[in-house]
Amino acid sequence: MSLDAWVHRWWAGEAGTVGDALRVALAPAEAAFRAGVALRNRGYDAGWLRTERVDVPVISVGNVAVGGAGKTPFAAWLAARLREWGRRPAIVLRGYGEDEIVVHRELNPDVPVFRGARRINPAREAVAAGCDVLVLDDAFQHRALARDLDLVLVAVDGWSPRPRVLPRGPWREGTQALGRADLIVLTRKSADVAQAREVAAEVSRLHPGKPIVQVALRPGGLTPLGGGAGVPLDAVAGRSVVAVAALATPEPYLQHLREAGAEVEPALYPDHHAFSARDVAEIVKRTAGRWMVMTHKDAVKLRPLLPDSSGAYVLEQSVAIESGADVLDAALRRVLRERAR
Repeated sequence: MSLDAWVHRWWAGEAGTVGDALRVALAPAEAAFRAGVALRNRGYDAGWLRTERVDVPVISVGNVAVGGAGKTPFAAWLAARLREWGRRPAIVLRGYGEDEIVVHRELNPDVPVFRGARRINPAREAVAAGCDVLVLDDAFQHRALARDLDLVLVAVDGWSPRPRVLPRGPWREGTQALGRADLIVLTRKSADVAQAREVAAEVSRLHPGKPIVQVALRPGGLTPLGGGAGVPLDAVAGRSVVAVAALATPEPYLQHLREAGAEVEPALYPDHHAFSARDVAEIVKRTAGRWMVMTHKDAVKLRPLLPDSSGAYVLEQSVAIESGADVLDAALRRVLRERAR
C-alpha cells in the first residue's frame, strides 16, 4: 500500500492502533494548523493582507477538504455554461499537475486555461487575451485574488460536522469556513440522495440562510483511450476490469464500476501520480487481456505511454444539478450584471 493510500485509510479511522497513536501525537500539529489558517483569514478579513482585483468578473470554485469534491469537473461545467451564455470565460488555476490543465483543455477546447502559482498573474494574462469572466479552479483558500462569487464544494461522501483538519484529517479548514462562501455546492458521487439531504440539513443548521446547490457527479459512458466510438457503462457488467486511479479518494470511482456490474481489481496510485514506463508495464501485465478502465484525469497522463493495443477505456463523468439550479444561475447572472456596470 502506498503512503498516500495509507494516509487516507488513517484519516478514515481504518489504520488500527498505529493510526490511533499517530492521531493523538499529531493533535498539537492540527491545533497549530487551525490557528495559522484562522490568523491568515483574519488578516484578509481585516485588510491587513493585500487583495488584488482584475477588471472582469471572477468566480472561485474551491473546497474545504483535500480532493474528492469534484472541483475540476464542476469548474469545467461552469465554464461551459458561461460559454453557452455568450461569454468568453477562462479557467485560471495553480495547476499542481499538468493533468488538470490537459483535462480542462479536453473538456472545453474553446476555453483557454491559464496557470500560475500567484493567481493574479495568469488572471491578468487571461484578461489581456480578451476573456471577460474568470473561473478559478481550487481557489477558496487563495484569497489574494479578489473574487465576485465564492462557490465552495463539499463532498457529501466525505462530510463530517466536526472534521479533523490537516495533518490529522483531510480538511483544510473547519466547517465554520463555509460561512465565507457565497454559495455552498454539495456534490455526491457514491452517496445517495437521502444522504445528501441529511448533509444539506446539517449545513443549513450550521449556516442558516446560506444558499445551497446539490450536484450529482455521475458516471457517463466509456470512451476508448485511443479514440473512437464509446460504449455504455453497463458494457462492463459481468467483466473483470482493472481500474486504474491516481485520485485523492478513489472509492466512489471504483464503486461506480462495481454498481455497473464489473468485477473490479483496483490499481491505485497517489493523487497526481506521474506514471512511469515501469508503472505502465505493470498495469498492462496485470490487465492480461481484461478491460482496463481509468478516469479522464489519469487518461491524459497514460495516453502517450500505453500501447494502442491496450484496449483501455476512459470512464467519463457528468455534472447534474439536482437542486438549486435557479439559485446558482441567479448568482452567476447577478455577478455578470454588476461587473458590467
